[in-house]
Amino acid sequence: MKSLNRRTFVRSLVTASGTVPHFLQQTATAAPAAGLPGFPNDRVLVMVQLSGGNDGLNTLIPFADDRYYQARPNLAVSRTEVLKLTGAAGFHPQMGKLHHVFEHELLAVVQGVGYPNPNRSHFRSLEIWQTSETERVLTTGWLGRYVDAECRGSDNPAPVVNFGDKQPLTLAAERPRVITLENPALLKWQPRGEAAEAERRAFGRINQSFGPGPDNVSFLARVASGAQSFYGRLEEAMRRYRSAVVYPEFRFSQNLKLVAQMITAEFPTRIYYVELPGFDTHAAQSNRHAALLQELSEGLGSFLHDLHKQGHLQRTLVVTFSEFGRRVAENRSGGTDHGAGSMLFLAGGGVKGGFYGTAPDLEDLQSGDLKHQVDFRSVYATVLEQWLGAGSEPILGSRFPTLPLFPTRS
Repeated sequence: MKSLNRRTFVRSLVTASGTVPHFLQQTATAAPAAGLPGFPNDRVLVMVQLSGGNDGLNTLIPFADDRYYQARPNLAVSRTEVLKLTGAAGFHPQMGKLHHVFEHELLAVVQGVGYPNPNRSHFRSLEIWQTSETERVLTTGWLGRYVDAECRGSDNPAPVVNFGDKQPLTLAAERPRVITLENPALLKWQPRGEAAEAERRAFGRINQSFGPGPDNVSFLARVASGAQSFYGRLEEAMRRYRSAVVYPEFRFSQNLKLVAQMITAEFPTRIYYVELPGFDTHAAQSNRHAALLQELSEGLGSFLHDLHKQGHLQRTLVVTFSEFGRRVAENRSGGTDHGAGSMLFLAGGGVKGGFYGTAPDLEDLQSGDLKHQVDFRSVYATVLEQWLGAGSEPILGSRFPTLPLFPTRS
């Protein structure tokens, strides 16, 4: 499909606060796009945040280990129900689509992911994952610093799009380059009733009357014009989009569908950020966690299948993360409490599917938690260096060993 005209894409979106429509908060001013130096071959990164602390042990289940069943007499998944990946581990039974993706070698499972001296606070642990800093408190995120460092020479107005009601710290930068969308429908101003046509003409005259300037009226006019322009491009992408893939009606899945539409339409956006909340399963975990894993699996499975059909899977990488795992032992409320080490996924046409890291040792625990074997910043370093083509040390602040997640370039 022919690329959208980047020269007219989102000319006036700006960082704003309370007086500006919610969907434009955290959005930055920029000139017309001419490329993005930090991304080789127009590669796309889709970050998926599993908020609340995903229970890695009931996601990737060590069904061959009796200690798993001893620690979780009520929460453990039966050996007969596990979707087996190896003779020792398998996926939760609600993860059928991701099991299929793994079988096609498009899914990498990184085991034992965490960081030294783990913190069980949602706020602090999420802050650590989002900034990549375990000691200091930072105000910029690792991907925000990537955009600052690698995209400085680009005039792309929208290298990053975030789906949600607020911008995550991961994307915070010295020079914001993020469009945050809570609901894409909010981008379109739609006059209704008998006065609709007159209102449209008046709106057009306002946009034509005010040029660039510091005053508030001009500011709001540019915001409105930018919103209309962005939605027009988005609406056109949605109109042209054709796919036989049926996405579930969950908000998470529908956000991924919109990401697929933008990727297929060759938007200049190169980082997408999508959240799936609800993983803080202190009580009644069994059904809740199963539903969340089904939503994750169905959403990502549909998204990856769609991109394959559209011919864009090879240039797209999906990375999941959660702020921590859960305790090995179940609690008295039928749930699990905040833990430490867990696991994450990377998926896409360029990924070397399989297992990375070491399977958790349920006999060697740290205060009831799984010990981490892979520092999460090694995953970030791998993504930065081997997928985005950027130096990781200036962005992450230190050098971390990379993982062989991608085929070696000849």
